[in-house]
Amino acid sequence: MVNADEVKPLLREMDSLYEDATYTATAYFEAAKAAEFWGKLMVFLPALISALAGFAVALNASNKFGTLSAISGAVAATGAFLGAERKAPFYKDSARLFTRLRHNVRLERRVALQAQSYTDLEAVVRSLRAEYNDLVLKSEPTSNRLFKKAQKRIAAGVMAYTDDTQSSGK
Repeated sequence: MVNADEVKPLLREMDSLYEDATYTATAYFEAAKAAEFWGKLMVFLPALISALAGFAVALNASNKFGTLSAISGAVAATGAFLGAERKAPFYKDSARLFTRLRHNVRLERRVALQAQSYTDLEAVVRSLRAEYNDLVLKSEPTSNRLFKKAQKRIAAGVMAYTDDTQSSGK
């Protein structure tokens, strides 16, 4: 078993990694929600405009509404065909991967003091950090706006656990 004082730097790194994964996962969930919303809106809004303009033409309004109806219909059809919300599943997958890593870090943090040696614990921490870095490289970046939204959610306690092991090594 390792000495708690000896492994404090590793425990702090695990705490940092847990926090990084929490913020990143939350930002990706926010990105997925935003992509779904905007994707649906980019199909629904032109379709609605097309329907209203077509209805106006049917009621003998200006023929210009017919042009508006045709253009809006084409935009809605193109958005539906191309999959206007196609980024949402990628963001959701990234969020789930960071969440899984977050849970793995939490587990490893809880059992860290039972490690056989400093070297064993260091290998675990390095492996978790490498996994985090790999996920960052493979994931589509999110906007700063969504990251700030995630920060607000986390600050409000949405992701909080009642877990005394997270603060025991600080």
